[in-house]
Amino acid sequence: MERRRTVLLLPGQGAQRERMAAGLYEAREEFTAPMDEFFGRLGTTGARLRSAWLRPAPNPELDESAVAQPLLLAVGHALGRAVGTAAEPPALLLGHSVGELAAACLAGVFDPADIGALAAARSRSLEGTGYGGMLAVAATEGQLAEELGGFGEGAELSGSAEGMAAGADGVTVAGAADGVTVSGMGVGADGVTVSGVADRAAVAGVTAAGVADGRVAVGTAFAGVAVAALNGPRQTVLAGPREALDAVEQHLRDRGFLVRALRSGHAFHSPAMEGAALRFAEALAAFGPCAPRATAGTVVSTRTGVAVTAEQARDPHFWGGQLAAPVRYWPALRELLDTLGRRPGLLLLDGSADRSLSAPARHHPAVRDGASEVVPLLAVGRDAGGPADARVFAEALHRLGEQRDHTGDHTVVS
Repeated sequence: MERRRTVLLLPGQGAQRERMAAGLYEAREEFTAPMDEFFGRLGTTGARLRSAWLRPAPNPELDESAVAQPLLLAVGHALGRAVGTAAEPPALLLGHSVGELAAACLAGVFDPADIGALAAARSRSLEGTGYGGMLAVAATEGQLAEELGGFGEGAELSGSAEGMAAGADGVTVAGAADGVTVSGMGVGADGVTVSGVADRAAVAGVTAAGVADGRVAVGTAFAGVAVAALNGPRQTVLAGPREALDAVEQHLRDRGFLVRALRSGHAFHSPAMEGAALRFAEALAAFGPCAPRATAGTVVSTRTGVAVTAEQARDPHFWGGQLAAPVRYWPALRELLDTLGRRPGLLLLDGSADRSLSAPARHHPAVRDGASEVVPLLAVGRDAGGPADARVFAEALHRLGEQRDHTGDHTVVS
């Protein structure tokens, strides 16, 4: 019987929690070792990050990007290392925002020994960007465009992956010569749908950096607010200057929308980050990004919605540009479920401390029908960050072991 492929889901900014995955620290050597390596390489800064990580709630330090982002990167990488050591490396890696950088480290694009330096470079790139915020809204992008007076020229980021060719393991790779696929040439109520936008593309207001000018609100009171992430069928994240974002939040609440401010002091994945993206790309060049290892998991980019190519992996601007580009998390996850969710099926390993990464997948037909399955790696709620983390992680390893036994494969890859 053909085995299900494992997909490791890694969280990004806004999903950080007090003591996230801390219950694995010291309880699981496979997790403890990479975390201690990370803290040790950063010296006194690492000691401060460790203290902030292990501090119980409430901990306002985690709202600071300079604290949250390095910890998300380190925890995501350590979770992947722990799964790979105790069971087997995940076949596919899907990270949200900074989680994608953790995925790149697991795939060998960046040297894991450089994780601390990568985190520091990312934090330095934010200097001078000014403060902003991010807002999660229970709405589609089209609904928000209507409420906020439209997003520029109406370019929509949530399209299907038409015109893409199948790559290794059935993961889709952009097949158009210019890296752009446009589905639906006529502009409908929700605008033009653009999929698989490459760095050098410029379609319907999408700039060369991969940032859609057409996703910025045009209403005067909401100026600068942009679509930053598509996290689910009706889960959209906005980002922008604090004053404009506050106006958007009040407007949407008055209109009956469910909204939640995310733990972020910056407007990530919006045009406000373009300068930071360029600085980060310049810094990344010194780390010598390379093509993913053949034996490592395939990184599925939430920037393009498809597998990262060798050429993209070696390009510092591909990774740096992620800071300003929208996160197409749900389109990327949906594409995996659509193409691999039924035959042979997927095991979605949720590495978030609130299971938000797998929540939209639970409503997909492939998961609903049992062909694919969600496997949490960490405890949630009041049990999160405590001994229950180790119990939930052990249950996940048991589930992975059951799959090996069921298919007659007893090999443990470390």
